[in-house]
Amino acid sequence: MKKIELLAPAGNMDSLIAAVQAGCDAVYLGLTSYSARAFAGNFDKDQLIQAVHYCHVRNVRVYVTMNTMLYETEIERAKETVDFLYKNDVDALLIQDLGLFHLVHTMYPDFEIHCSTQMHIHNLAGVQVMKEEGASRVVLARESPIELVEKACQMGIDIEVFVYGAICISYSGQCLFSSAAKNRSANRGMCAQCCRLKYFPDDSHHFKEGDYILSPRDLNVIDQIPQLIKAGVASLKIEGRMKRPEYVYLVIKTFREAIDACLNGKPYHVSKQRQQELLEMFNRGFSKGHLFHDDVESRMGQYRPNHRGIQIGSVLSYGHGEVCVKLSAPLHQHDGLRILTSPQDIGLTAVKIFKKGKLVNSADKGDVISLPLHGKQMPKPGDPLQKTSDTVLLAKIDEEIAENERKVSLDAYYHAMPQEKLVLTLKDHDGHSITVQSDDVLQTAKKAPMHKEQIEASLSKTGDTCFVISSFNGEAGNVFIPVSQLNALRREALSKMEEVRAVLHVRSGAREYNVQLMQCVAPKDRILVEAHTDLDMNDVRIITQGNGLTPVINQDQMPGGELSDTVISQMGDFSCTLHNCIAGMTLNIANSYALAFVLSHPGIIGAVFSSECSNEQIHAVLDAFEKRYGFVPYTYELVYGRRVLMHIKDRFTSENIHSMQDLHGSVYPVRYNSSSTEIVENAPVHRANPYCYGSYVILDEWTRNPSAVKEEVHEEILGRI
Repeated sequence: MKKIELLAPAGNMDSLIAAVQAGCDAVYLGLTSYSARAFAGNFDKDQLIQAVHYCHVRNVRVYVTMNTMLYETEIERAKETVDFLYKNDVDALLIQDLGLFHLVHTMYPDFEIHCSTQMHIHNLAGVQVMKEEGASRVVLARESPIELVEKACQMGIDIEVFVYGAICISYSGQCLFSSAAKNRSANRGMCAQCCRLKYFPDDSHHFKEGDYILSPRDLNVIDQIPQLIKAGVASLKIEGRMKRPEYVYLVIKTFREAIDACLNGKPYHVSKQRQQELLEMFNRGFSKGHLFHDDVESRMGQYRPNHRGIQIGSVLSYGHGEVCVKLSAPLHQHDGLRILTSPQDIGLTAVKIFKKGKLVNSADKGDVISLPLHGKQMPKPGDPLQKTSDTVLLAKIDEEIAENERKVSLDAYYHAMPQEKLVLTLKDHDGHSITVQSDDVLQTAKKAPMHKEQIEASLSKTGDTCFVISSFNGEAGNVFIPVSQLNALRREALSKMEEVRAVLHVRSGAREYNVQLMQCVAPKDRILVEAHTDLDMNDVRIITQGNGLTPVINQDQMPGGELSDTVISQMGDFSCTLHNCIAGMTLNIANSYALAFVLSHPGIIGAVFSSECSNEQIHAVLDAFEKRYGFVPYTYELVYGRRVLMHIKDRFTSENIHSMQDLHGSVYPVRYNSSSTEIVENAPVHRANPYCYGSYVILDEWTRNPSAVKEEVHEEILGRI
């Protein structure tokens, strides 16, 4: 059965070590910039060099995430970062930005590129496009069902699938909620997790499912590993770059056991104890997600958006600054706790535990205990007490990480004969071989010669390296060998073996960027109006989904087809034969190289900038583009309209709701189509367009005066012609 990769998250060096010790095959990590997890610990350049060395010596690959949308002012520094990663033997880059993809593939053709889930590859057409563009791997959208995964795995490109951890409610790369509501762009690694906040039907009611109406459960498909291996998936990805090292270790260890069992033809079931430990470590409840067709109720966790832990008791009473609890499971000093109550949960740490009036450091199931609790909010009898952090479990895992050093087996060959130099050869099981020899010849022993057992005992002392000598094969004559000489030769051989294992790639070096583009024929329409309502406008181009505009979500799209005079919305559309088409706003074009990438495709004559670009940023893109390629491209900017903030597969409630309101009173319309739900912006974007050839307008059923909007945009365009 095909070997499958277990891919672990590494938010910092401690988590990386935990992942390696637990048995991962590869890690993915971010630098202090250009990472979709900007708030993880991440790695500086020195730490990155250390991480690559540590992993490669232990036969673990390192993938670096540069999976954010890049502005023009960042692209040159991003190129320098790519060059640094290339020269320091990073195995692959995870990329979202089309401009960065274009640059890396053009300048570093032997640098492996993985298409991040942020690139929104969610259909077979998109997989085919990125394969032809030169990607080595596609991380499919989390919404992809197993049937699509199976077909994608037959297309001649590695497919990576998320199998455990937090999931987004919106298609990745297509969520603008955080950017619009909190000025923190998810496309730039700064998601404010608006899907984990409270929303209401109106000022005075609650949704029946819960206030956290957009919050999904975490993904867990460990029981479906055999099916994923059979499908041909190349890599099973664990989410969690923001999680602690103990979480990473426990999850990776569990998946390692499950994968190995499957590859050896044995069944695997997570033990009850391990299930409990995983729940204690972090959970929002688990589902099999869209991958294995869980329904809305199974996918969503709208009761609470954060770590639930496990219930270990119930509140009996509260008074005089103490909460009295009856335990249903053990409790230890310094465990993290949460009382589930309203209007807000109460978090606390078991710093002091009182049992029958005496201070204790632990308590058992059935005990009645008191915990100091001070604050304005009072828990109520019957409120559940949850354990969210277990000090005993964390200490046990830390001990395992420290003790279970991942070792690399070596075979040793030695030759020790009088009047000849001492020769030592080390071979690993990956094809590396190192031979070292002493400076001087060995002397004949005058008294007691050094026996083979003594030589091998000395050579086997690999100390704090990651190596272990698993076999010896050698010959020794009547020789005297100083122990210091044996030790020095062993250290030299181990050091050289570490050096050769640390470097996995022999690369050809960077190429010059020398891409030529030709000016396209000008689009005939200066104003594009995306309409979600009936409009009567004869002097502007009206586009609707299926009529001049492709859908952002098109899971069933196959490679091929033909599109004319159409705004294209996602990567799968590039598989079509295109005529006079425009690259749409949802392709997240924000720099001159991304603009060049789309315009290099036959049939693309213009592009709509990402709505997250300011006019200043747009001006910088157009200026850089003209200087590099010799002409000003035909581009559009969103000047008016409510954007879709979230594209959600299927539904997120059992009922069709028409709007939702946040804690600040902002109301977000909800729109449905046959296969997805759209959360629409609470108020329209409205801004000038001083630099682009044309303007993009979105008009919908909530637009108060569509004709007035159109006239304003029309006058502005005429004023610049």
